[in-house]
Amino acid sequence: MGKTGLCPEAVLNSPLETKENHMTENLEIQDAPIFSYAIASGDMRYIEIGERDIYLRNDPKLGLIYRGEIAGCGPECHFELNEILLEYAMSCEGCREESFATKEVVQFGEHLGEVLLARTARDIAELPTIKKLSSVSKCMLNSMSARYIEEIKEDQLKYSLDCCPLRECAMNTGLNRNVDMAHLSFVALWKSLISNLAPGWVLMHPSNEDKEIPIHKIVIVSGLEP
Repeated sequence: MGKTGLCPEAVLNSPLETKENHMTENLEIQDAPIFSYAIASGDMRYIEIGERDIYLRNDPKLGLIYRGEIAGCGPECHFELNEILLEYAMSCEGCREESFATKEVVQFGEHLGEVLLARTARDIAELPTIKKLSSVSKCMLNSMSARYIEEIKEDQLKYSLDCCPLRECAMNTGLNRNVDMAHLSFVALWKSLISNLAPGWVLMHPSNEDKEIPIHKIVIVSGLEP
């Protein structure tokens, strides 16, 4: 987003192949980011002030996670997934048309999901469908440092959250504009994972329709039409 009033220009990188290892333990750290976007100024001029790179990193405690970084800046510049979604949504404030901004944030979430699956496809290929969904869901939630309880049933996967990871982050970091747009990215990311990984399973909650409601649960079910 190098000019006033324009949306950020995203740089999409082709997914790299993963080694045949466990996704939460031995995934090779990638040298190239999976996505890059311009960071906008916090005022209404939307001037580009830097660039955020998104990586899939192997955290020794959390396993595979998304992490935002700035080249040449240390750990103090690292962003969790919830911060990434909020920051990207704020950067899209410069779009002249709201419909275009909405399209951008949805495609952003979809791409993050597609890349995660491309990187982990081999590692989870032999798992039952619900275990595959559990693996990528935990990656998502751990990337946000979310506190959750997982419930697995034959035809349902449910996560109960202590608090909404987007709204809590928005309040604590000042990234509190366009939270509803970040919610669209969040939902698009989950839907992208589910539709590509487990046909026949759908995201029942949250949905685009309840975007004003804080996210306190995530429910994925089998056997229903999208």
